[in-house]
Amino acid sequence: MFNPANETHFSLKVEDYVGDLQVLSFTGTEGISQPFRFDLELVSENPDLDLEQLLHKQAFLAFDPQGSGIHGQIYRVAQGDAGKRLTRYKVSMVPQLQYLHHRTNQRIYQQMSAPKIIALILEEHGIKGNAYSFQLSQPCPDRDYCVQYDETDLHFVQRLCEEEGIHYHFQHNPKGHLLVFGDDQTVFPDLGQPTAYVQGSGMVAEEPVIKGFRLRLETRTNRTTRRDYDFEKPRLQMEAAYKPEGALDSKDAEPDLEDYDYPGRFIDRARGKFLSQRALERHRADYRQAEGRGDQTKLVSGHFMEMSDHPRTEWNDLWLLTELFHEGKQPQVLEEGVTSDTTDNKDDFHQGYRNTFLATPWDVFYRPALEHPKPRVLGSQTAMVTGPKGEEIHCDQYGRIKVQFHWDREGQADDKTSCWLRVSSSWAGDRYGAISIPRIGMEVLVTFLEGDPDQPLVTGCLYHKENPVPYALPANKTRSVFKTLSSPGGGGYNELRIEDKKGAEQIYIHAQRDWDENVEHDQKIRVGNERHDTVVKNTYTELKAEEHRTTIADRKIEAKLDDHLTIGQNQHVKLGTAQLTSVGKEIHLKAGDKIVIEAGTELTILGGGSFIKLDGGGVTVVGPVIKINAGGSAGSGTGIGIKPPVLPGAADKDKAGSLMDQALLNAPASPPPASEKKSFRIQMKRPYDKKGIAGQPYMLEVDGVTYKGTTSAEGFVDQPVPPDAKKGKLTFYPFGAEAQPWVWELDLKAQSEASDVKGLQSRLKNLGFYDGKIDGENGPKTKHATRCFHRSCELADKDYLSSSDIKRLEEQHIA
Repeated sequence: MFNPANETHFSLKVEDYVGDLQVLSFTGTEGISQPFRFDLELVSENPDLDLEQLLHKQAFLAFDPQGSGIHGQIYRVAQGDAGKRLTRYKVSMVPQLQYLHHRTNQRIYQQMSAPKIIALILEEHGIKGNAYSFQLSQPCPDRDYCVQYDETDLHFVQRLCEEEGIHYHFQHNPKGHLLVFGDDQTVFPDLGQPTAYVQGSGMVAEEPVIKGFRLRLETRTNRTTRRDYDFEKPRLQMEAAYKPEGALDSKDAEPDLEDYDYPGRFIDRARGKFLSQRALERHRADYRQAEGRGDQTKLVSGHFMEMSDHPRTEWNDLWLLTELFHEGKQPQVLEEGVTSDTTDNKDDFHQGYRNTFLATPWDVFYRPALEHPKPRVLGSQTAMVTGPKGEEIHCDQYGRIKVQFHWDREGQADDKTSCWLRVSSSWAGDRYGAISIPRIGMEVLVTFLEGDPDQPLVTGCLYHKENPVPYALPANKTRSVFKTLSSPGGGGYNELRIEDKKGAEQIYIHAQRDWDENVEHDQKIRVGNERHDTVVKNTYTELKAEEHRTTIADRKIEAKLDDHLTIGQNQHVKLGTAQLTSVGKEIHLKAGDKIVIEAGTELTILGGGSFIKLDGGGVTVVGPVIKINAGGSAGSGTGIGIKPPVLPGAADKDKAGSLMDQALLNAPASPPPASEKKSFRIQMKRPYDKKGIAGQPYMLEVDGVTYKGTTSAEGFVDQPVPPDAKKGKLTFYPFGAEAQPWVWELDLKAQSEASDVKGLQSRLKNLGFYDGKIDGENGPKTKHATRCFHRSCELADKDYLSSSDIKRLEEQHIA
């Protein structure tokens, strides 16, 4: 080909350039899934070309007059030696894709598939939609989190393609080149006509031919297995494997050669199976590979070449061109009349075009090799915890958080800066262990599983200038502190502080609000010196067995108001020397049976200027007048008005490995017919608390039927009961089903108006304030219960109900 010898066949057309550039020679390499590069040596009669003007221009290198060639961009230009008439220039041509090699980035992509990420990067580099095309047989899944970490855009794009098993090639014409992405063989075009195989003989063939063709087979992996771990399915073995059907089954099968890898980077088995298959196809893409040479100018990588006339007939088929090396020379451009200097030495190449190529059978899937590994993050990094505006703590159900890395230029310090990051803990079990959620604005230490930038993990927190330590250092270097901050808004804190300074050792605990303790067995406390307790409001204590207390020295107790003591049976008081009692007004002693006052030496009763004295000498009665059976009556005392103690609230309690709330039914165990219901409704509140106790379990026993449920959001027990119910028993668990309940009897029969004493007694009984009989007597017990109701509602302390008080009572109790 290329006759006559003095004609030129290679040409270069540069966009918006008019000149006499002629191609003296060129070499070029191209392949599937790699940018091509062609280096050209040119000559021109112009010794002072504007090199800047040529750089980055679109150009087309034609291999023959029919238009076969390569389109690219001038990537490099240089001026060489100048002769008498001609000056030599060198240019290099590459695709636009090659320019991605010159931008390095650290960037996060979220909820985007690999093709979407690639398209975004191409568009940013000016490679618009008409210059690239995705022709995929199946969609790629969105990646929750994908990091480009300290790698060029080109490296990143090629890595994504390799991970997904996507290949790309170029299709050329004089106007441009199209970048085509695909994942099967259908995207590779056919060159259109067969090329004959003619063994090289040194003679010039009239048509382009294949002069050499060799085939080799090489051992490759024949099955793949991938394994991964999903923390949301920790017991599920995430493993997927792939091998071709029938492989390793026959007697003459090749050795079992497995590629096993962890982590496989998948969280469902379908994806794992897909990745395993793509990995095996990648291993075996060049299991059978041909190497050839010839002078067919139409050969381009990423195209099917049809070979003909080979003596081994099964080779006369379609072959996928995977790599090509092009070479062309036309020395005739140096001066007119020059002839070919080709000699008989067939290894010499002085003029014309030739190529060498690699090819694989048409029916073998091409997958790009893993030549662009994912960068690994060496060591740990720090980042700032982020979240939505207005929030102080942002986490999900697993305690995961979001962060913004210092290298992230696109993050807005919100809840979209990263994926959810798991937070390591010193201990983590089945609803037991330790947890402390890093808060927005904290600096955290982040490590990466397997060094993978796509799998960050928070391992700790760090102080910095704006988040100083709780106590100044090194002044307080002997303190170990766990201190929190009330959220939202701050203003309070909880703290555990341990001071180890010699001579000042201390354990300090501060609870901003409540402090609950729950001891399932014994508690023993020893105080070596003094103990000081200050309670601003009420103290509630319940001892369900005996109380033993010994005071070695004096005991001093002062009640500035009333002191109420109720003893179920006997009270024994033993004094070593004396009992001295001073009462401002009255002492009233009352016994149901008898009172015995016994004195070993003397007993004196003194009052109103008179007295009775009993001693060893007799009985002495002294007074202005001594009256015996002279009429009159005994003086009366005020009478006892004892107030029972309020039961204490239980400490917060939760079992390890189970939820605190029991699964209680919210319907009656044996519901009455719909036509025969009445509602029992009361509001459950702690003493002196305005709000009802919401969401806590109760049991209502009525006529042998037990109804179970939980209180409403306002704290109401609202339970349908039989219309003829008269009495019942309510068991309520204000602190959870595991804690001590409140239990009292109920009066469920038709009630009088709340203004009537019986109606008042019935309602107060059902609310737990009254434990006496429903007798209509407004006695001390009824009055005391009325006062307790007033105090619980923070009303005036009185023993009767006004009209507004009755309305308040009926709001809390409907039956």
